[in-house]
Amino acid sequence: MPQHRTTVDVPLRWGDMDAYQHVNNAQYLRYLEEGRIQAFQEWFGDVQGLLEEGLLVARTEIDYLVPMLYGPDPARLTLWCSRISGADFDLAYVVGRAGSDVVHARAEVTMVTFDLREQRPRRLQPHEREALARVLGDPVPLRSHRRGRR
Repeated sequence: MPQHRTTVDVPLRWGDMDAYQHVNNAQYLRYLEEGRIQAFQEWFGDVQGLLEEGLLVARTEIDYLVPMLYGPDPARLTLWCSRISGADFDLAYVVGRAGSDVVHARAEVTMVTFDLREQRPRRLQPHEREALARVLGDPVPLRSHRRGRR
């Protein structure tokens, strides 16, 4: 289990709703991004420096479990690092709603540290690796993991 999980609330917008009054599945990507930026501020402190050095999303996998209905309560994301490698790392997410125990989605995002000048991946710096190690935990249980793909 993670030593530390970060919980972030992300407001829902009227435009997040689809024709069925559910939060549209594409909006979950925005929630993951907003949650990630807030978590990075907590984990790394100078998130702007990390972003200026270069950081790319290489992969996103989401299991949609229960439709999220539009309403006043924000989405609540719990996230942590689930894997650290040479030039990339995975983030695990559980997406719910403030005031509820219902899990609406689980996700995993692979981030690649990137040298913008050289236009190629770069190795994680020691301070980045240390920050991620403090929030390292188990991978989120995704359907593809049960089928042996990862």
